[in-house]
Amino acid sequence: MNTRFIQKSLAGAAIVALAAVLPACGADDNGSDAEETTTNAVGGAVDAIVDLAFVSALRNQYPDVAADMTDDEILSAAEDVCDDVRDGDDRDDLIDSVRDSFESGDAEIDDARADQILNLLQSTGC
Repeated sequence: MNTRFIQKSLAGAAIVALAAVLPACGADDNGSDAEETTTNAVGGAVDAIVDLAFVSALRNQYPDVAADMTDDEILSAAEDVCDDVRDGDDRDDLIDSVRDSFESGDAEIDDARADQILNLLQSTGC
């Protein structure tokens, strides 16, 4: 089991718990500000956990694709593809987008692998 992934997951869960508790500690008369702060903090923590899950899954399932990419580069490539998904691009265009966004170094991505990476993206919240 990937202990780094477990450690980061536990850290993410701790951030979520802390984000939910901290606003309640203040003596602010405006409760809606505290609720909004908590919602934003929890949403950001959830996004970070989802990002971590995708990066970890890509590194584990397609190590050759992720080998020459930093976590930030992987997330940037994922966001490029997700933008195309949100724009309603058809499946063939999305496959091309995955290939364009994730090919690096010696890793070549055929249609089948691009489709699998696209499915992975969509399963992690794209």
